[in-house]
Amino acid sequence: MRILLGLAFGLAFGIEGMTLVRSFLLDDEAPAEQTATETRPVLKEGEALVPSVAPTVRARRLRVRATDQAWTFTLVARPDSAGDRPVTFSFDRLTTRDGSALTSTPRHTWTPPDTASFTASWSLAVGQRPDVLTVTAETPAGPDSTAVVTRTLDIGHVPVRVQ
Repeated sequence: MRILLGLAFGLAFGIEGMTLVRSFLLDDEAPAEQTATETRPVLKEGEALVPSVAPTVRARRLRVRATDQAWTFTLVARPDSAGDRPVTFSFDRLTTRDGSALTSTPRHTWTPPDTASFTASWSLAVGQRPDVLTVTAETPAGPDSTAVVTRTLDIGHVPVRVQ
């Protein structure tokens, strides 16, 4: 009986070991295709939404509030300091983990010396979590021009508060 158990476990470990060796040590092929999700930055609390725009506006809080009837995702954004020119942030598109796109566009403009927090919120289907957010920042670049920067971010871990 012990010999049969030893053979069974030995065979299983041998197969798993060969699979690991083959996949990690012998497989020199590069991945065929890199997906967009591998290159997108991850948005977490405290991260800059669009770092190339001054003043730096950060995600101060990311939360999902859950009830039996609805889930709501909220993002609180606030600039680090007062800027010398106005900046407008549009939260253009939120995609949930099931691929649904929410295109309501909460917007806020910070004018100097405003550093108040702004809360953007989206109603989600029950059980859904936010996955990807597209943000657009607009600021005057000169007397007759506007600089527009759009950034797409994967959303990191967001705590769910059940009520």
